[in-house]
Amino acid sequence: MLFRSEVDATDSDASGYEPIWAGDQRVGYITSGEYGHTVGKSLAMALVDRDYAVDGTELTTHVVGVERPARVIAPSPYDPTGKAMRA
Repeated sequence: MLFRSEVDATDSDASGYEPIWAGDQRVGYITSGEYGHTVGKSLAMALVDRDYAVDGTELTTHVVGVERPARVIAPSPYDPTGKAMRA
């Protein structure tokens, strides 16, 4: 299941193919990532097992070889109601 996550990254952002962990079990991987300037957070899209794709689920990932906390977030941290969509 595809979900959005917020990663506690400090100097690098996820770029893709980083593993997602729940404890010592690999439950998915990041498909893409980037810094979200409008929300001031490192964000990533990931494919994970359905059981872990619930808002607020705490996970971990590795960004440039360093383990980082990550958590599942709502579909759009910037515009959850879609009011800023372009026509």
